[in-house]
Amino acid sequence: MKNLPRQSATSVPDSLLLRMAEAEETQRRTGNRLTTYRPYPRQAEFHAAGAGHRERLFLAGNQLGKTLAGAKELAIGLGALRSLEKIKGAR
Repeated sequence: MKNLPRQSATSVPDSLLLRMAEAEETQRRTGNRLTTYRPYPRQAEFHAAGAGHRERLFLAGNQLGKTLAGAKELAIGLGALRSLEKIKGAR
């Protein structure tokens, strides 16, 4: 917990500890979108194309998940994520 007052844990009110724990949980849940990534059909096609093609292009409009799909590919390529067994074409 980042902002824990410089007191012993026993002197911090339970309500404060609970609020801090809830804030930390929310931050962890929403802070890393790659761990909860579920590709849209076009994103899944992009990932699946990786099985047969080294280079690919994901061409789409604004706010359609191009950056997130690319970030997922990069994270997996770097070995930072191992959760891509479900996505075809992952190397």
